Amino acid sequence: MSADIHSVNHVGMAVRDMAKTAARFEAMGFLLTPYSTHSGAWKAGDPVAKLAYGNRCVMFRNNYLEILASEDAAAPSPRIAGFLARHQGGHIICLGTEDPGAVDARLQAGGVRTSGVIPLQRDIDTPDGMRTAKFERVQFAPDASPEGYIQAARHLTPEYIYQPRHIAHPNQTVSLSEVFLVTDDPRGFEAKYTLFCGRRPEQGAARRTFFFPLVSRLSIVAARDAPSVLPGSLLPPLPCVAGVAMQSRDLAGVRSRLRNAGIAFSEIDAKLVVPAQEAMGIAIVFEPIRAA
Repeated sequence: MSADIHSVNHVGMAVRDMAKTAARFEAMGFLLTPYSTHSGAWKAGDPVAKLAYGNRCVMFRNNYLEILASEDAAAPSPRIAGFLARHQGGHIICLGTEDPGAVDARLQAGGVRTSGVIPLQRDIDTPDGMRTAKFERVQFAPDASPEGYIQAARHLTPEYIYQPRHIAHPNQTVSLSEVFLVTDDPRGFEAKYTLFCGRRPEQGAARRTFFFPLVSRLSIVAARDAPSVLPGSLLPPLPCVAGVAMQSRDLAGVRSRLRNAGIAFSEIDAKLVVPAQEAMGIAIVFEPIRAA
């Protein structure tokens, strides 16, 4: 299998109200980045243009959760409006790579239609002033991935994204460790994501999991097994990006923080699970730090 994918670089969620979402994530103990506007192109060779939306992120040392919203709710971005027409919550899985061209060639050789390698950039506030973070990305199977916008990306300016001042979270989380895809076709998704990820999954009791070398994994969960993996969580239309896991150094502190904030959660297998309806459409699993 291929080694051109090294991580889940980020998971993206689309929300209707950035202020309410930020307040909820801050109540859970996350530190969010300042709002950042996006520019990009949708086809190889197209010019970079403003996209009418932006993000705030929960940053870690190697990956992050991205929260997206339109810049102007009265004139919403078509992309964000399209996401929200299906549901609020998780819509993007971005795998990490250092060679998007190789990923693109591998997928096309496997019969997967792609976007080709296309640019993206966004303005970032840094200690030295505003800078432009730049990326190269390739979208996978745009017409055959109803679960979301699945892509791989390379950071061209990682120093602007992974700023140390944004990764010290009050809830002591240190990484985005897992993303959960829920489907009623687990075998079909296993075949598709084996090609997408360039590796084979390991079979667990209630999930098929792709392990990446950089602090992250992607799990495919059959809809019938979702209640045991994400207890109490309402699911968006299937298939869907249903949840993410975060590793924390202090689960007892997270438990107290959630209780004090009045945020409902379940406890299962030494993990705390905040259901999607409590976290603006995406389940959040707090888990202990795994041994290397």
